[in-house]
Amino acid sequence: MDGKGKKVLIIDDDPDFVASTGKVLKTAGYDVIEAFSGKEGLQKSKSDKPDLYIIDLMMETYSEGSNVVSALNEDPSTKGKPRIMITSVDMKGPWDSYQQEASLGCDLVLQKPVSPQHLLQSVEMALKGT
Repeated sequence: MDGKGKKVLIIDDDPDFVASTGKVLKTAGYDVIEAFSGKEGLQKSKSDKPDLYIIDLMMETYSEGSNVVSALNEDPSTKGKPRIMITSVDMKGPWDSYQQEASLGCDLVLQKPVSPQHLLQSVEMALKGT
């Protein structure tokens, strides 16, 4: 997998997750942009113009990740960019109750922890539009 020239914006309030995910992506050749809140992520989406977004569902608030996705959907400059929602919420239990709302406008939804191989495959798939 060669992400050369592709920019990925990671929006997550967990610095360890951002660091480890960034390392995996950088090793595969992606340019990584880091944001530690929804607000910072939206600012960097305008200034850095990423090719793909990885967005944590719950950051400081329950709805912060879905609010970021909604804002990206409303902005013509980011509307068509691929997005991966990532969450530590149990996808076999509570996840079912709000899956559609939270993932609205995302290409993929992944559950933490994500293996490096699965992460890279998901990023590649989202960038190809499948």
